[in-house]
Amino acid sequence: DEVRFEAAVDAAAANAIIDSAQHGPTSEGCLEVEGEMERTYKMTQKELKRNHLDENMARQIYDLKLEDYGPYQVEFNRSGRYNLIFGQAGHVSMMDCHQLSLQTEMHLNETIRDACFLHNETLFAVAQKKHTYIYDNNGTEIHQLQDHIDPCRLQFLPYHWLLASVGRAGYLQYTDTSTGQFVSKHRTRLGPCSVMRQNPSNAVMHLGHGNGVVTLWSPASSAYLVKMLCHRGPVQALAVDPSGKYMVTGGADRQVKVWDLRTYKLLHEYYSPQPAVSLDISQRGLLGVGHGTSATIWKDALVTKAKSPYMKHRVVGSDLQRFRFRPYEDIGIVGHSNGVASIVIPGAGEANFDSLEVNPFQDVKQRNEAEVRSLLDKLAPSMISLDPNVIGTLDRDMDAAREEKKKLAEEADLRNSKKKKTKNRMRGRNTVTKKLQRKKAVVLDANSAKYRDHLEKKAFAEDSFDVAEKEDEDIPLALKRFAK
Repeated sequence: DEVRFEAAVDAAAANAIIDSAQHGPTSEGCLEVEGEMERTYKMTQKELKRNHLDENMARQIYDLKLEDYGPYQVEFNRSGRYNLIFGQAGHVSMMDCHQLSLQTEMHLNETIRDACFLHNETLFAVAQKKHTYIYDNNGTEIHQLQDHIDPCRLQFLPYHWLLASVGRAGYLQYTDTSTGQFVSKHRTRLGPCSVMRQNPSNAVMHLGHGNGVVTLWSPASSAYLVKMLCHRGPVQALAVDPSGKYMVTGGADRQVKVWDLRTYKLLHEYYSPQPAVSLDISQRGLLGVGHGTSATIWKDALVTKAKSPYMKHRVVGSDLQRFRFRPYEDIGIVGHSNGVASIVIPGAGEANFDSLEVNPFQDVKQRNEAEVRSLLDKLAPSMISLDPNVIGTLDRDMDAAREEKKKLAEEADLRNSKKKKTKNRMRGRNTVTKKLQRKKAVVLDANSAKYRDHLEKKAFAEDSFDVAEKEDEDIPLALKRFAK
């Protein structure tokens, strides 16, 4: 009986996991109100820590005061166990979030704009004033990427082992970190860029520009794949959900907009008291918006328009710089002008993880095996496209596809031939009056030709009648009746 009971419990747990994966984020683990007048966003971190959390989770609510090297920003590795804390004045540190212990700390004495982990926590890249540098978990400089000049944002593609950067010159560059080779360099032609996030589902880069445009890029294409006009002012923040279906943008016009990446259409928008400077989407669909001195978390804000926020957190006397959700945990990190703050957000993280994909509790041996396996399964940069499902499919009817492409090309050529514009002639000959005169002249020429043809036919008929009369005059009178 005990064996059957345990098997039934395991089966129920498996069904619950499958159901949650199929139906998407649910309200399990989130804050719930008891009365109609209560609101979840009124719950403060002090009240959560004092009345509703156990000792282990209460330790995750803290505020680090780092006033000398700010403003500070944060980034997590894929497993969520380690995070990078870096200040603009040159302070970089790596922390173990499970043990709340400092792993590495160094002072570079140079401006830092961004940083990110590479394939695991042993290596991370830092975008400094002139170039991008790679360090190990002991703080030792490993390599200098001289091709990545004046970088502003960094992103690492784990399945392709590519480090992407974009900077003030407006160039998007890719480098293969497994071989050290420079892969591609694309000129955006849209000026300096300081907003970049990757789409986790297809590894396409999303860049936000100063004219309110968001462009989508892949290393195999020298031109942008998609160009979207999202805001009236500069795009200041951007985030893509883990499924790759939704994109959220924040602009200087104080609007936070949700876009459907399958149709590239606007779903709904939210108003922000101050322009959003940081956006992030959790594994279970919570939207985090950083603006001014506050971080606002919205629940079910992607598919439907939420009426009120889920949670709020205010950093007193400090401007927020970056907000990030911690993977596989109900925790969010706020980087601000005077340090870093950690808050608890119930229902934000995914409770179940695949140990073969990402394991927050792996040891050194498992980490080495995962690194080798990731190298063997590395994807080529040319496989990055908007639709990742195209790879591996077969096009069975090649002739029909060729005929369809040929037909579409002929129709396009026909449309282009019909839309011929008048040539831009010399000065004074392209005015409205001259154009009308030329059109009238063409009409007159056509009518003149018709009238000329009519006169020629009439003259020919008259000539033939005169010839017949002359022939009748030559016939004798006695034989004229036979001529008829």
